[in-house]
Amino acid sequence: MFRFRLALFLAAFLTGAVLLPAQENPQAALVRSLNNSLLRVHGQLQAAAGNQAAALRSQGGTIIEQRTSALSALIEQDASQALQLAFSDDLLATLAAAFPQSASSLESRGVFEGPIEYVILDDPTLQRHRTDIRMQVAGQTLDIHFPEHEPDWLKCGDILRVDGVKAGTQVAAAGGSVTGQVAGAGCTTSGDQKIVAILIQFPGYPLPATVTPTMVNTIMFGSSGKSVNTYWQENSYGNASASGVVVGPYTLSQVWTCDQYTQMRTAAIAAADADVDFRLYTRVMIVFANPGSCGWAGLGMLGCSTFSSAGDGSFTASFSWLLANYMGDTNNGTKLSTHEGGHNLTLHHASSRAFTNSTTSLPESLGPMGVAGTLNEYGDPFNTMGSWNFGQYNAPHKVMLGWLTGTDYVTVQSNGTFSVLPFETNTGMRSLKVQRGTGNNAWLWLEYRQPLGQYDSAINSQVYGGALVHYQDSTTGTHSHLLDMTPGTTGSTGGFNDPAKLAGTGTFVDSYTNVSFSVDSATSSAMGVSVFYGTVPCVTANPTVSISPSNPSGTAGSPISYTVTVTNADSSGCTPSDFLLSTALPDGWTTTLPPSQNIAPGASVSAGMTKTAPTGTGVGTYAVNATASRGSNNGTGNANATIVVAPTVSISVPSGPNSDGSYPARSTVAITATVTSGGSPVAASVVFTMTKPDGKTATKTVTSKSTTGKATWSYRLGPKDPKGTYSVRAQATYNGQTGSTDPNNPVTFVVK
Repeated sequence: MFRFRLALFLAAFLTGAVLLPAQENPQAALVRSLNNSLLRVHGQLQAAAGNQAAALRSQGGTIIEQRTSALSALIEQDASQALQLAFSDDLLATLAAAFPQSASSLESRGVFEGPIEYVILDDPTLQRHRTDIRMQVAGQTLDIHFPEHEPDWLKCGDILRVDGVKAGTQVAAAGGSVTGQVAGAGCTTSGDQKIVAILIQFPGYPLPATVTPTMVNTIMFGSSGKSVNTYWQENSYGNASASGVVVGPYTLSQVWTCDQYTQMRTAAIAAADADVDFRLYTRVMIVFANPGSCGWAGLGMLGCSTFSSAGDGSFTASFSWLLANYMGDTNNGTKLSTHEGGHNLTLHHASSRAFTNSTTSLPESLGPMGVAGTLNEYGDPFNTMGSWNFGQYNAPHKVMLGWLTGTDYVTVQSNGTFSVLPFETNTGMRSLKVQRGTGNNAWLWLEYRQPLGQYDSAINSQVYGGALVHYQDSTTGTHSHLLDMTPGTTGSTGGFNDPAKLAGTGTFVDSYTNVSFSVDSATSSAMGVSVFYGTVPCVTANPTVSISPSNPSGTAGSPISYTVTVTNADSSGCTPSDFLLSTALPDGWTTTLPPSQNIAPGASVSAGMTKTAPTGTGVGTYAVNATASRGSNNGTGNANATIVVAPTVSISVPSGPNSDGSYPARSTVAITATVTSGGSPVAASVVFTMTKPDGKTATKTVTSKSTTGKATWSYRLGPKDPKGTYSVRAQATYNGQTGSTDPNNPVTFVVK
């Protein structure tokens, strides 16, 4: 069996290699090659019978299992490519009928809706992270993966609705929205946060000697020095604090890895149940011994959900999992606990966002509108939601939490001069939310850090001299994005270690919009800022191109239809432009596509595109693209086309009652078409076309029976039907695919 599977994969890969676009990763290449292998076996079924058909179905079943496993892994790695390589609904129905024993293993397309749990897993080196969005649907747990951005503010307890592709328990979501929230699943971010910290260890894996209930109590609830309690009090300006208890350590009955965090949580609840009334707490932090090789420093739920214990019944809480290696001293313990605790308060990571000028290749503070730039997930060294540091949650985060409200910050959309108080001050205006140019939904958040309190006094002093700036647009979501306002600096103190716009360093002019600002002064009591809006410049940018559907199926020689959507990303100061449309893939196919589209800045225009594979093109999944260009600005969208074998159609007409087999006038001719797909009879829509001796035609549509694949047209010869030779052909449509009898070799009968 191993040799068979290896040979199958190699054959599939080598044959499919000619269809492989250069930008595909190895996992996507594997899925594409398995697509092609399965389609070839399906095509071979058309002419197979008996034992040969059974062998082909068995072979197809093996490929389906391998393909589903590969597609599931691709969804985890790259949901966008998974959506492009998944089969269309009509092809899935065809394959399910051809391989009934494996139909349940094929992927499915549909709408999935249910409550979610959202957990973020953090690497100790802060070089990688993972987000687990798990949805409960009809008793099954599904892992949801978004190609780009998830719905804004998504958190635990939300009822999420996604349209996507499911392979195994993995779902690639083409889009999604929050339709509600589980009743009682939310937690407040203000007031005293009641925490129970549970210390657990495993057989053979004890807690470090330094991780004691006393130490963890100090980290969580200390009233002086560094602790979760004092951090939240300083950050929230007294609106939030932390209190509670530490219980344990408990030795669980078995070892749970840190990726088995749900089982670890269940076991920890059960272990502490006799000592804890969970209804009294909304935050549960599990401090766990390293179970051998944990790849994560900590894990945190994004918000709260509803749980239950045997002793207390239902309760609402968030959970964090804190690796005990980092809980043996107050500094590391506070950094980790306030990071995972920030997730519990619904905060995502504090990231950095860098840009490079496309013309000069030099770094710049901001790029064109709509450009994502280079994101560093943990790139903000001035917020514990970023890299390991003691910095306060930033202004966008505090607004999310409700810790900055009303006059605590000012929204700026016109010229003005402002006095911004130190960010650590308990009252007054502590941040500016500056609109990035006129008529858009992008914002620059300015705040002024000073060495006040325990936490901001421990960050890099460069930021004490000016404005720390964060960017918020459609890319940001629940993250925050720190900008580098000194992009020319390098070295150990450069980059995002010295990002502030300092007083007296001139005016920052946004090259892509009409906003500019300067930091006029920076004293221990306030920062003076001037904001100015001028004439909107014209800044051109690469257009964006998308193609839908992502992977339609069709037969060689028949057109496959797409919609190509082009968005002009130029600034609003530009005039409408003509974008040339072109396509290069698949090579050698016939394409219809409008030559150009005139598009206004910020607008999108859609155009129809068809792709027709040459007759004789082999079955397989082929890469498709479309490019929009204007001078040096261009953008490309990608999709696929899957070529399949058409259903097989044959026609038979029995001999007539006359001695020579002809039919007399006013008799009935029973014309039967038989339709198969994948070697099996199918229910298809059959269109008969009869050409009479005088050149006139008659048509009839009949649905073939699923058990036999037969459709019969009983044609009654009328008194005006001429004598002579009649010819009949048929076309059958099954699951969107059309097959025909040979137009050059029709079935005939004679009327005398």
